[in-house]
Amino acid sequence: MRGPGQVARGVARLGVGAVAAGALLVGGAAPASAHGRGSDATNFSSTITADPGIDGVTWAVYNGDEFIGVENTTDTDLIVEGYEAEPYLRVGPDGVFANRNSEAYYLNATRYITTAAPEGVGPEAPPDWVEVSTRPSYAWHDHRIHWMSPTLPPQVTDAGVRTVVTSRWAIPFRYAGEEQEVTGELVWVPGTSPWIWLLAALPVVAVPGLLGLRTRPGDHAWPGLVRPAAAVLGVVAVLNITHFVDDLAATPVPLGSAALVAVQTALFIGIGLFGAVRAWQGGEAAFTALGVGTGAQFVGQGLLYFPVLGASQAASVFPGAVTRAIVALTLAQALPLGAVAVIGSRRLLPEPGDRDRDADAAVVS
Repeated sequence: MRGPGQVARGVARLGVGAVAAGALLVGGAAPASAHGRGSDATNFSSTITADPGIDGVTWAVYNGDEFIGVENTTDTDLIVEGYEAEPYLRVGPDGVFANRNSEAYYLNATRYITTAAPEGVGPEAPPDWVEVSTRPSYAWHDHRIHWMSPTLPPQVTDAGVRTVVTSRWAIPFRYAGEEQEVTGELVWVPGTSPWIWLLAALPVVAVPGLLGLRTRPGDHAWPGLVRPAAAVLGVVAVLNITHFVDDLAATPVPLGSAALVAVQTALFIGIGLFGAVRAWQGGEAAFTALGVGTGAQFVGQGLLYFPVLGASQAASVFPGAVTRAIVALTLAQALPLGAVAVIGSRRLLPEPGDRDRDADAAVVS
């Protein structure tokens, strides 16, 4: 028969192994597939100011300034032009096709240019169309709509906390034989201090744990302390399902890339829910499970999203305030719930004499 210490160590090993697996998944994700979380947080907002208003043609910007997309539900092909006025994309009833002889085909592969166009590619070369989507919609990294340098533009640094237009852009396209364009502007929108969100979130997650400290522990359990903390952990884990939704719906990337990120998110949320349920049940390893679940939420759903707190734009289908509040709660819960896990575990540790008796009983059995 296993003693409390063995059960706790087993739960801890299981939790640490699962967290490590999640970390490996996150670290092993290809850069091209990385999206969501804090990687898309920015203070730049690219907005469309005018388009020709063609019935059945819709333009949109995603993730602040990361992607621009077009949907064409008409029976006429729409040709998006590249950086040298060459045909780059053909969007229409047969799907979306990209011209491999367009320099934009290579330059637009990533948010920041990492691939050079091969020799022979250019506006003089005949189009070489390849299908990139079976649907009549597509989104891409068009470098005309966002700021390309890691150094902020001077008008931003001079503006301080003011909103400022940094540039205006235009993307030309052809529709029904006519030259058209969609225009917009890139705006710097300052974010807020992350500490505002964290300080507001801390009392929300700390009060239940503090109230639990007023209860008395039993000989082998302390339900009055662990259950309020488990409830907080469970609520935080459920709230983070919004991140799972964002992984699948907020960013217009291929389903395979979105699914990989969603699996990572689901793993961390699952560890958090397991920790909450196991802690609520009490008994052996309750506080260990609480600590493992708390750590998984803090790392996988908190630290990875930290840039969201200080940015004005985030990759989310939910209101920005909701997204930031959930991230703040996930980060803040680590302090009180971690303290509860440590206090409870130390308080319920068997005395040296009890450990000796448990060991003797294990040998006899």
